[in-house]
Amino acid sequence: MPSTHTAIPAKVKIEMSSDLLMQLIYQGQVKGNDCRCLDANTKQVLWLSLLNSSVDTDEVSL
Repeated sequence: MPSTHTAIPAKVKIEMSSDLLMQLIYQGQVKGNDCRCLDANTKQVLWLSLLNSSVDTDEVSL
């Protein structure tokens, strides 16, 4: 019987929709420093998502 105790890699590479990424950032589930952008489109989506979530957070706290 194979062992169920396999080592989990420290990092993974995944692909997800920009909508899902924005939703996770807005909900606070993913932070900017949790991600590393691998291309220019991803960098733009991440940057805009972080910017929009910080603007929305500032408006709520006013």
